Amino acid sequence: MLAEAQKHVSFLGQIKTLKQQASHVVCRTPFYHWLLSSGEFPDRLNVRLSDPWAGNADYGRLMVGGVLRTHGSSLAMDQNFWSTSEVSDQWRPFVHGFSWLRDLRAAGGDSSRKLARQMVDYWLTHYDRWDAKLWNADVMGQRIAMWLSFFDFFCGSADEDFQTRYYCSLNRQARHLSRSFPAGLSGLPLLRAARGLIYAGLSFPGRDAWILQGFETVLKEIPKQVTGEGLHVSGSPENLLECARLLLDLRYALNRADLPVPKILQSAIERMGPALRFFCYPDRKLGLHHGGQEGEIHEIDSVLSQIRGSKRPMKGSSLGRFERVMIGRAFLMMDNSSCPVSPYDTFWHSSPLSFEFMYGRDRIFTHCGGHPTHDDWQQILRHTAAHNALVLDGRPVHSMRPDRTIDGHFADIVCERTENKQACLLDASHDGYLASHGVTHRRRLFLTDSGHDFRGEDSLTSVVERDGGYKVALRFHLHPKVQVSGVHDEQDVVLTLPSGSSWRFYGVGAKLSIEDSLYLGSGLKPQKTRQLVLTTQMTGGEIVVKWALQRE
Repeated sequence: MLAEAQKHVSFLGQIKTLKQQASHVVCRTPFYHWLLSSGEFPDRLNVRLSDPWAGNADYGRLMVGGVLRTHGSSLAMDQNFWSTSEVSDQWRPFVHGFSWLRDLRAAGGDSSRKLARQMVDYWLTHYDRWDAKLWNADVMGQRIAMWLSFFDFFCGSADEDFQTRYYCSLNRQARHLSRSFPAGLSGLPLLRAARGLIYAGLSFPGRDAWILQGFETVLKEIPKQVTGEGLHVSGSPENLLECARLLLDLRYALNRADLPVPKILQSAIERMGPALRFFCYPDRKLGLHHGGQEGEIHEIDSVLSQIRGSKRPMKGSSLGRFERVMIGRAFLMMDNSSCPVSPYDTFWHSSPLSFEFMYGRDRIFTHCGGHPTHDDWQQILRHTAAHNALVLDGRPVHSMRPDRTIDGHFADIVCERTENKQACLLDASHDGYLASHGVTHRRRLFLTDSGHDFRGEDSLTSVVERDGGYKVALRFHLHPKVQVSGVHDEQDVVLTLPSGSSWRFYGVGAKLSIEDSLYLGSGLKPQKTRQLVLTTQMTGGEIVVKWALQRE
């Protein structure tokens, strides 16, 4: 039966591929370009939209000087700039999505305005015909929204010929987006495409059908993507931030058009504010859960200011099976979340009972993070070993199918929380290794002594008889700014934080070593860092490993 089901899925996949290939053949033809260009095209904007998000003025000035920069990486704006942007998965969505217009506007001045117009003009000359990658619904929706939102910045004072080409291209792109929508998208890319379609419908006279088409999808997606507690279904705080921005954009656009805001949209925004604050760490950046990066402080603050009324989380609180603990200046976040349903599980990380820990504004134990654009990195970092977690036989807790969905969902993690003003104990367990190894994992985390004493106990229990043993590794990834001494007697090390304070880490019941690790908490390039690893063998029915981090 399973084999038949797999054949059926494979057959449907082949049909989908053939339909996509046939669609691409049609879209490449001169007839399709003529079809998109036929009929009346708008020559004015019915509603003037503007982008409410601040750009980076320094990046804008770099652009005027001939260098495009984002996520800590740079691309020279030379004769190879546009050809590189076509073939690079890293640069294509950023360059052809035009979100860099924010940086030019932030830089200000006539030079920035002229450069923005020149860039749009080049695009109109060379890319105004359908292309499978550059006219992808996600990128195109972003581009439409940016072009409409920055009309006053680069187009309002342009000559009539430029404005005519601008309106004609936007009309063609929006028509294609409407024809192809939802284009097989899901998650945030679907919301970005919908936003572009809605913006076009609001901006151009007589295009109300685009508004309805876009919002029909948005209103169906909100309950799927925003949980009742305000989290993004992916579990990523960075995705939560991006989702909140998209929904705030839609609310703003409706307000500009004097149209009512659907209750489901407003309610989701109001829930997301407290959730976003929940994931803001003491350094005012985000936790690195499920592929998310730290984010920019000004972007996080800007979103929170627009949501308004969202209260700060209590020092000790729970949300969506995440446990947040603050004792003194110590901060702990434990992840006990459950895997979402497909297709929202394709970037979900296999990290049950994992945690991040910091003191003051110094991150100490941190997950490896995620990559904004590189799919291979995104998939590698989903492994349990890329988190502060226990790994059995080098295998991730969850198996991942070739289509990147999770193979097999396990029982929800149950966490018991016991606390007072001086201490907190988290006691949780999961059965993710039960099917593959016949083993359950229990983790207890204890924080006390004004946050200066952080202890853990990991126990594995076998529920079946077996031959041989399993290799057990407890991994503790260090932030790149944390310095680590050599291991003493295979048992303890000293960590020195950027603030200068020293902490001693030691383990009992396992051998302690230091290994290389990487950090992708920000930017596009992995940073070298180190990880502490406690290793042992499970040969009997149960093992217990204890460890602690204490300030000296």
